[in-house]
Amino acid sequence: MKSQVIREKMKLFANRGKAVKLTVLISIVMILALITGALYFRSSVYITDNGVVKEIKTNETSLEGILSDAGIELYDGDVTFFESKSDDNIYITIVRAFDVTVVADGKTHGLRMTGGAVSDALEEAGIKLGENDLVNFGPDEELYAGMEIKVSRVRFVNRSADVDIPYGTEYTESSNFKIGTEGVLSAGHNGVLTYTYRDMYIDGKYVSSEKLGEQVTKEPVNEVIAKGTSLQVPYAKLADEDKLTLVNGLPEEYVKVVSGKATAYSARAGSLTASNRYAVVGTVAVNPNVIPYGSELYIVAQDGSRVYGYAIAADTGLGLLDGRVTVDVFMGSYEDSCKWGAVYVDVYVLSMGDNRYISASER
Repeated sequence: MKSQVIREKMKLFANRGKAVKLTVLISIVMILALITGALYFRSSVYITDNGVVKEIKTNETSLEGILSDAGIELYDGDVTFFESKSDDNIYITIVRAFDVTVVADGKTHGLRMTGGAVSDALEEAGIKLGENDLVNFGPDEELYAGMEIKVSRVRFVNRSADVDIPYGTEYTESSNFKIGTEGVLSAGHNGVLTYTYRDMYIDGKYVSSEKLGEQVTKEPVNEVIAKGTSLQVPYAKLADEDKLTLVNGLPEEYVKVVSGKATAYSARAGSLTASNRYAVVGTVAVNPNVIPYGSELYIVAQDGSRVYGYAIAADTGLGLLDGRVTVDVFMGSYEDSCKWGAVYVDVYVLSMGDNRYISASER
């Protein structure tokens, strides 16, 4: 019995010895592994990835190898900075790129940026700004992920627009028209008012206008309407009506009135009168001893049925000199002289002539 107990105890001691040896062996292996690892991994690498620092140990010396060991992947646009301060310490900084969009001229430019300002993104996209172009961000604003920069092209165009200035109407009295009638002496014309505008276009679309100024580029011309003051439409019309003012169809101012019979005559073109004037409508024959040559006259039928009008005493004849006829009015045609016939008239002498014979240059 005793011998059996002793054998069991010896067996137990033997097992305990094996366990101790195994433990010691494992410890030795682990120490060797640590020593071997320390010898194998030569460098400490500090990787800053978007601000987060990660430390690894590696025997790689290239950037690609180190990042591969660290399980770090680079993407399009990412920027790395590699610095070896000693044989054992390596520092790597990774700046991650982010997406920025620039929209201009109908095109969208996708950019990968690692930072900077809006002006940097525009330069990267090849966008040049005009003097008046608009951007939805300031040039110095910092870029951020997902930022969309929009460029609006601004163009200004100057233009002019014309607007009519309506003409007015002026009224005047005229001895060349019958009382109660009117006639247009001169037509009216609209003026022009020119407005100048500055139109704004953004990306080719009209947006607004600014009025720069206005200027009358053409003055309006009033229409002149004559209100008749004569008893009848005169046969001989006055070119300068300022010479004569009629009241109730008769001259307002005159030197004297000579009354009597008025006949009519005509002559071929270019014929001369006794005072060396051309015989034309508005010249009449008189007795120069009563009405001197050069006198200004206004001749009206005594019954108001007809008006010869304004005339110059320029000619004479036997019937005038002997007193049978007071005035012989010149008509533009033989037919007109026949129609006139013989009429009793009042001859208003507006001014007295000097009976002077005029020269050829004065006709």
